[in-house]
Amino acid sequence: MLFKNTHNSAFLANALLLWRLAGPLILGQVAVVGMTVTDIYMAGQVSADTLAAVQLGGSIWAVINLIVIGIMIGNSPIIGNYWGAGKHHLVRFQFQQALWLAVPMGILVNCAIIGGIFILGQLDMPVEVYDIGRSYLLPFLITGLMFPAFFAFRSTFEGIGDIRPVMVFNAAAFLLNIVLDYALVFGHFGLPAMGGVGAAWATATVMTFLLLCMAIYAHYSHTMRALKLYSQFTRANIAAIGNILKLGIPIALNISAEMVFFAIIPLLVAHLGSDVVGAHAIAINIDSLAFMIPLGVAQALTIKVAHAEGANNPKLARQICLVGFKLAFLLGLAMAVLKISLGSQFAQAFSSDPNVQMIATNLFFFAAVLGCVDCLQMSASGALRGYKDVRLPLLIQVTAFWGIAFPIAYSLALTDFWGEPLGVYGFWAGMIIGALCAGIGLLSRWNIVSRNRIYAAVNA
Repeated sequence: MLFKNTHNSAFLANALLLWRLAGPLILGQVAVVGMTVTDIYMAGQVSADTLAAVQLGGSIWAVINLIVIGIMIGNSPIIGNYWGAGKHHLVRFQFQQALWLAVPMGILVNCAIIGGIFILGQLDMPVEVYDIGRSYLLPFLITGLMFPAFFAFRSTFEGIGDIRPVMVFNAAAFLLNIVLDYALVFGHFGLPAMGGVGAAWATATVMTFLLLCMAIYAHYSHTMRALKLYSQFTRANIAAIGNILKLGIPIALNISAEMVFFAIIPLLVAHLGSDVVGAHAIAINIDSLAFMIPLGVAQALTIKVAHAEGANNPKLARQICLVGFKLAFLLGLAMAVLKISLGSQFAQAFSSDPNVQMIATNLFFFAAVLGCVDCLQMSASGALRGYKDVRLPLLIQVTAFWGIAFPIAYSLALTDFWGEPLGVYGFWAGMIIGALCAGIGLLSRWNIVSRNRIYAAVNA
């Protein structure tokens, strides 16, 4: 009994320690995704076509920004290692190289947005939906130029464990986005009523606000002043940028392996009608808010493991991970209960269309199961990023979601191979299968990596 009480006390202490870091990260992430949810909510109040168009355009942007996020996240564990080892001059150097990388990435993002508009035009959908979707994506050409630079700042702050600006600025941006969405979508405060397109202009304005806040904080805050991030600005260093890409590209592909699966569903079911796309939009965006909780734990694990590795303490790294996995699963269960309990209320709040409400309510049952398995694969993935182990996890993710889950999902949803086609429900069943396979593979990989690091340290 004494051992059990001691074990529980140690778990609670470590869980609270991890939560102090994960909590603000979660709030910051919820604020970011909350902007998209606000866009979807406002669009749903206009019409089913507007809701479908914003979801389709938003899915294309989601694929693009997730790739950017993944690449720039590669900067975070490098910064974390330098910070954990006390090499503050290298933190400054690494930050500056991340800014250099953001310049060509902004140009590539715009090229991808233009390509996304072209893809949208090839889909089988009503002309009205295409026109709104194309117009919605155009303001993202402005957002896309700034987005990589924003993440150069953010990945640096998170790498050293200073997550306050991420939480505060994202929360402020979320509130600003609500006001701008309300004004630009419906035409208030003397501004024109732009419909779904107004939500995209609100996003561009908010991104400008976020980038300015990050740049000012990096210059004037107490922590960053000591690092002198803008002083002795170095030229672009191919080796340092290559190190970010070496970690970042597999991370981007790793994240995209799952998220692209989610994002292409509206494109594949667009021909089934605006009510199906709209219902999926409601379910996936509410689910994305819940998903920010295990993602925040995963980000905290990346930072803590990177710090422990930088300090050459692999036993602490493994202990932190075990606590993080348990914490993520408990939170996933709690979110599952909320999705099932409040699913119909969410559907009614986002759309007045009875058919949209019915489909969305059903999808929340799938979302509940998905959240319980997805939290484990996400937290394991975050832990492995802290170890800088990204290549084999990428293979695991791609195999799970595209080698195993996607063929099953597609055949369930759009063919009669298993019987009557299930439509959008088949794709959600596939997501659950993919997350389960990825979770098993990533947890197994983490167990091997963490034990090998301990063994290497003991026998060094």
